[in-house]
Amino acid sequence: MNKRAFLKGSAAAVAIAASPLWLMPAHAHTPYRQWDIFRKRYLQVLSSRSDLAGDAAADDWVALLHDRLPLSRAMVSRARDMNRVASLLKTDQAKLAVLSYADARDMFQARPPYEDFKPMPLQLMLDNGSHVLVARDDLPLHHGYAIVITLLEEATSLHLKVPLEGKFGMVVHPGARAAALGESLEPPPSA
Repeated sequence: MNKRAFLKGSAAAVAIAASPLWLMPAHAHTPYRQWDIFRKRYLQVLSSRSDLAGDAAADDWVALLHDRLPLSRAMVSRARDMNRVASLLKTDQAKLAVLSYADARDMFQARPPYEDFKPMPLQLMLDNGSHVLVARDDLPLHHGYAIVITLLEEATSLHLKVPLEGKFGMVVHPGARAAALGESLEPPPSA
């Protein structure tokens, strides 16, 4: 055994262990702060690659929002499947999603395969006859109003309506209800 190499290695290990660097908290790179900023800067509407009709509806609706509400920076965010959409909604990583009737009902009522996501805090925004735009129940009133009033401008061509009676046990978002009934809202207080 080489005593000199052993002693050098031991001395280095002692020096590192005695160093004040071990007392400092570890700082690692994380994308979470940037993700929060991204979600606040862009209006994301979730769709799923597994639902082509829903994805096409999301594209049409977001194109209109992007055109008429440019400051919303509306965009479609595509999840790989509906379980991922449910996960993103449940964990508040997204506020809006386009869901088929069956997925909206099953997600809200915690039926398989969505039983792990209950309770799912969803409210209805719009209905096109086969798909619904849903929002988390904490979507701000004015955001819901602006989204729905904008999309209702093209209600005939997009086959959109606000299901005021609710659907699948879900209630209508208050902003969507106000837009559908032609009510006006006071602007939100500026920050």
